[in-house]
Amino acid sequence: MRVAIIGSGLGGLLTAAILSEKGYKVDVFEKLRFYGGRFTNLEYKGFQISTGALHMIPHGKRGPLGILLKKAGSKVEIIDSEPEGEALYGPLSENEYGNGKNERITVRSSVFPLGSKLKFFKWLLKFKVLRVDPYMDRYEEELDDFSQKFLRSFLGWSLSIQPSEIKYSKLLAIYRNVVKYGGPGIPAGGCKAVVDSLAEIIKSNDGEIYLRNPVWGLFHEDKRITGLENKEGKVEYDLYISNIGHQATGKLLGEEYTKEVESRGIKYSISLEKPFVGHTGVLFTLDCRRISGMNEVTNADPNLAPSGKHLLMAHQPMLTPDVEEEIRIGLEDLKTLLKGFEYKVLAIQSYFDGWPVNRVRSGLDIGYRTPYSNLFVVGDGAKGDDIEVDGIALGIAELLRKEFGEKINLG
Repeated sequence: MRVAIIGSGLGGLLTAAILSEKGYKVDVFEKLRFYGGRFTNLEYKGFQISTGALHMIPHGKRGPLGILLKKAGSKVEIIDSEPEGEALYGPLSENEYGNGKNERITVRSSVFPLGSKLKFFKWLLKFKVLRVDPYMDRYEEELDDFSQKFLRSFLGWSLSIQPSEIKYSKLLAIYRNVVKYGGPGIPAGGCKAVVDSLAEIIKSNDGEIYLRNPVWGLFHEDKRITGLENKEGKVEYDLYISNIGHQATGKLLGEEYTKEVESRGIKYSISLEKPFVGHTGVLFTLDCRRISGMNEVTNADPNLAPSGKHLLMAHQPMLTPDVEEEIRIGLEDLKTLLKGFEYKVLAIQSYFDGWPVNRVRSGLDIGYRTPYSNLFVVGDGAKGDDIEVDGIALGIAELLRKEFGEKINLG
């Protein structure tokens, strides 16, 4: 059976690799000159700058992505973080930072006040019994200061959203996965090592990845795709899997069967002479105006930077449409955070309007199905309820189970 994959982001490549291992003839079509989309590296001055996602997998090798990579036959090494996360809590003004008025707190259940934990379980009871499921800003005001700020920082770092943009039930699903799978890990070699391993698997199974070869349209009849159009003309396949989201897939069909609400953010790649985070986990920055968190990937893989340098990556959600103002505030946060450190901002990358953090804001995904019986969607437009690329893996696992009869045990 012949399968066409439209788009070579992580979702497309992971699906293609697993299907090629099962004996499907897979062709991947990509409009860019490189594969990986927002999940690969580009070298800049000896640093491995990621095109989108941070060099981090939310649940490390234990989570859905780690499990599916093994299923595909990938040998990529994922270095689990230790500690999984810290919270930088306290005043960050230039007069106070570094003077003992803030502290780093290792993130674990015991650091959250009992009152806030009891409120969380009260919400759980209301959800289970009364089906009360408001957006999290309704609950946020009930929390203590630390828990409130951590919630905002966690959502900004992991999903590029605010409490007003996610319902309690969706956050609960993510919380359960964090408890189930644990915290993050860093792939040795960065994002590119992951997609390179998948590309090798596809090619070893006689699959093809066609770069600079966009799909221009999809032919359809009686709610079934009959072919795709590219520079070769009309090409026919048995199945079609799109990695470009439902809205862009609809445009290939000449229709709009759904609308998508994207999540937006800004990422900073920073060169340091000495470590700032100092470990392989996430440093959540609770008192910044914009920056939600940081990771320092060279503590896991020094090869992601030139010898003697460190690569620090910081992320913020976009709270307004004014990109320049958002960046200005983010840079002010960095200046305060990194006071006393010799650093240089290597790249500022903004993600919105066609190149977003996520094509569909977390919690609003409609799943992998389309109105067409042999056309499916994977990637950040069809995630399960989990953080970023592990959510992508959950969406792919559901597709493989229900449409291809794959037995997948996610623990």
